[in-house]
Amino acid sequence: MSAKSIPQRDQIDDKHKWNLTDIYTDDKAWEDDFGKARGMIEKAKQFAGKLAESPATTYDCLKTRSNLNIILARLYQYAHLNRDLDNRVSKYQEMTERAAVLASLARAAFAFVEPELLKIDEKKLLEMAGQFEKTDEYDFYIKELIRSKAHVRSEEVEEILAMSATVARGPDTIFTMLDDADLKYPSIKDEKGEEVQLTKQRFSKFLESSDRRVRADAHNAFYSSYKDHVNTTGASLSSSVNKDVFYSRARRYDNCLHAALDGYDIPLDVYRSLIKTTENSLDGLHKYATLRKRLLKIDDIKPYDMVCPLFPDEHYEVAYDDAVSQVMVAVEPLGKKYCSDLRAAFNSRWIDVYETEGKGSGAYSYGTYTVHPYVLMNYDGTVNNMFTLAHEMGHAMHSRLSTTTQPYPKAQYSIFVAEVASTLNEGLLLDYLLKKVEKTGQQLYLLNRAIDNAVGTFFHQILYA
Repeated sequence: MSAKSIPQRDQIDDKHKWNLTDIYTDDKAWEDDFGKARGMIEKAKQFAGKLAESPATTYDCLKTRSNLNIILARLYQYAHLNRDLDNRVSKYQEMTERAAVLASLARAAFAFVEPELLKIDEKKLLEMAGQFEKTDEYDFYIKELIRSKAHVRSEEVEEILAMSATVARGPDTIFTMLDDADLKYPSIKDEKGEEVQLTKQRFSKFLESSDRRVRADAHNAFYSSYKDHVNTTGASLSSSVNKDVFYSRARRYDNCLHAALDGYDIPLDVYRSLIKTTENSLDGLHKYATLRKRLLKIDDIKPYDMVCPLFPDEHYEVAYDDAVSQVMVAVEPLGKKYCSDLRAAFNSRWIDVYETEGKGSGAYSYGTYTVHPYVLMNYDGTVNNMFTLAHEMGHAMHSRLSTTTQPYPKAQYSIFVAEVASTLNEGLLLDYLLKKVEKTGQQLYLLNRAIDNAVGTFFHQILYA
């Protein structure tokens, strides 16, 4: 019996695929902008050594760099998203790397900016910022630059650090190629005894099976693939750690943690308080694991027992179009404008819906300043996937609202608020579904799902931190 095959791109309806022509009409248009950006990099020379001359010169330099960065982000977005549709396609692997290299060259060309600005007296620098053509555009950038002064190096060192970015991409790129392009998962037998080839999304779905044998087989088969490449993944991880150590030392931070937090101006005490609060709340998590063990009627609980429904008789699936409809109704409290924009996003192919061979795994929202966000899904009909759709569209709408109302230097929101819009959408969807269902069992099923989501959103994220 042959294993159930993985869908191919040509088997998916176009309405469920990204329309990347919103970024560039074709690869030639991308190449044209690539050449334009390369020419703009040369403009950096005209500003070097002149930033203290006048507010107009400084503003012109910052604006020129911003305009270049907007194009660079667009170039990378187009190449990266095309690559993520099938990570095995070498053409878009190459274009992604070319875009990354060009961005590194741009950062190196403008590496003089921060060191040169910090040579200016702080009071005078703030006064200059107050005389920019638009005073509310770079004011926060200037204040943050002054705050981080101790970690800005000389012009020569900053140039080298900028050029090193392409090398620093290595660990992540290598793992992505292994994880999304080269790695093949074994087949297992599903609940009906039919052989199915594992994928990341099928693995997640099998973990929701009421058949413990299926869950265990999926878990063991899935992770065996990574064990078979333990030396490669270990070397990639080690290189990633070394990269973080290098940059933290090069920028004169006490350690990698300090470097990671300082970029968002998050005090170390906040991080430690988060860890302490979580550790003090583990009793609730342990009680939940014990409850799971009792309701599942098992002697010991394994990782693959932590997400299957505790009320399997109420388990159901949701077709993608139905999920869209339910999300739309759930977010109505956010207002007509929000709902209108969200509906337009669903109808304009912002979402690449289904899993296909070679496609990037998981789910994400990825936008740039001049192009709407694109949402990657690997939708397979579970209730959890419906919540993921609501979550990612929350990110997408947050980004869209930010880029359409804020100037470029302020459009990127902080990591501290990044999950607010997404988890709000999940909460609205849960509230809508709980009010919609009538049976107690259905309510328990949804509450069970909400608890599992809290474990993933809170405890797992803290574990990663």
